[in-house]
Amino acid sequence: MLARSLQLVGKAKSALISAIEVYNKPNFAYREETFSILALNAWELLLKAKIVASADNDARSIYVYEKRRTKSGEWSRRKYFKRNRVGNPHTMGLSQLVAELEKDPRTRLSPAVKSNLDALTEVRDNAVHYMNPGPRLSKRVLEIGTASVRNFIDLARKWFLEDLSEYSLYLMPIGFVPVLGTVAGVSPSADEARLLDYLDSLISGSDDERSMGYSVALEVDISMRRSSSDGSLAVVITDDPDAPRVRLTEEDIRRKYPWDYAELSKRLGERYVDFKMNAKYHSIRMPLRSDLRYVKTRLLDPGNPNSPKKDFYSPNIVAVFDRHYTRR
Repeated sequence: MLARSLQLVGKAKSALISAIEVYNKPNFAYREETFSILALNAWELLLKAKIVASADNDARSIYVYEKRRTKSGEWSRRKYFKRNRVGNPHTMGLSQLVAELEKDPRTRLSPAVKSNLDALTEVRDNAVHYMNPGPRLSKRVLEIGTASVRNFIDLARKWFLEDLSEYSLYLMPIGFVPVLGTVAGVSPSADEARLLDYLDSLISGSDDERSMGYSVALEVDISMRRSSSDGSLAVVITDDPDAPRVRLTEEDIRRKYPWDYAELSKRLGERYVDFKMNAKYHSIRMPLRSDLRYVKTRLLDPGNPNSPKKDFYSPNIVAVFDRHYTRR
């Protein structure tokens, strides 16, 4: 029989997959609201799983306790399980779980994760105040939801070695495909505008230095271009000499590979509790230099083939180091 914590992880995965499936339905009028409800349920189950696992799979670690009145009318010293209407133990809600994890520096959530959960909670709690989300709110929920899914996958891997790569866990921005007759400038209602202002404050208030690789929201930039050919091909970076050539500008390359060696080392030191710039680090890093998914080696003088070279790193490389070091 699976341990209680792993049972909870399994339910958390199911809730997250359901949230994504609902969001990605082609015609679903309650998309943003339902996604936020199911995604928060997934997070609550994941946090419960972590607390239960840290307590040697004792389910009582997530129970809510309360004092009771004695016969004399005084409050009891002893605490009892708080029970729900059917008599089962009442378990912690999301905010209580976050507070419980705060007690241990090893399980404390990143400020970005907490702000992301706050944002999703406000979308859920304020759903009654808007009839149909406008384009600004829909886009903002997409950005917050995408970050929430990525944060969930990262923590599930870190805490439980749970690999979710077998699933297509992404949100499709189908709500932003232009439709004939739509009006470009639609003002949100007053209630929706207040919610947007609050979400924007959570995002702008996030501290990148303390986020430890997690995100409150991931910016989504959608553009539609008409292809010159019906048989257009997808573009990927490859070293295949027979592949079609596509020229990248300096700006394109630096956007994909923004870190040099010093910045990579700094980021990894902030991300892991056991990271050191030693032989282990270099034994992991050096083989990745030939993998264009992670590293781009450039000549300092592009016109001189004998010029010194410098490596630039994609942020995607941290996924490799996550398998070897312990996250803060």
